[in-house]
Amino acid sequence: MEKVFDLSVKASLENLQVIRQYIDQVGALLGVNERALGDLRLAVDEAVTNVIVHGYGDLDGKVELHMEGDGDTVIIRIRDQAKTFDSSHVNEPQLDTALKDRPFGGMGIFLIKKMTDEAEFLPLPGGGNEIRLVKHGAI
Repeated sequence: MEKVFDLSVKASLENLQVIRQYIDQVGALLGVNERALGDLRLAVDEAVTNVIVHGYGDLDGKVELHMEGDGDTVIIRIRDQAKTFDSSHVNEPQLDTALKDRPFGGMGIFLIKKMTDEAEFLPLPGGGNEIRLVKHGAI
């Protein structure tokens, strides 16, 4: 039986703590193991921060999260109404370059993909985006 939980909050950096608590609380209800929960917390934090900073910028908006357990898998969907984002235009980070010589930023998408088994960045019909994160063996 699927267990599904939803959260909708104003897209603001101040609400990142609320989102982290949501991930922790739902993770506990689903029985997510501590390692997977840490990975998901980081991935969601990065994704939502990108939505707030790069998607909405100075505009008001909301972020909706949908978290569910399906067998041993956790699926998280993050939706917004920000400008459409195309992840294919994001350059891979220069990991072989010394940290002091790298440009600031650019690690969010990389971290999201490393912390999850699947990460999809999808435009929504009518505008906005959905980020779909999947973590297998989490429960």
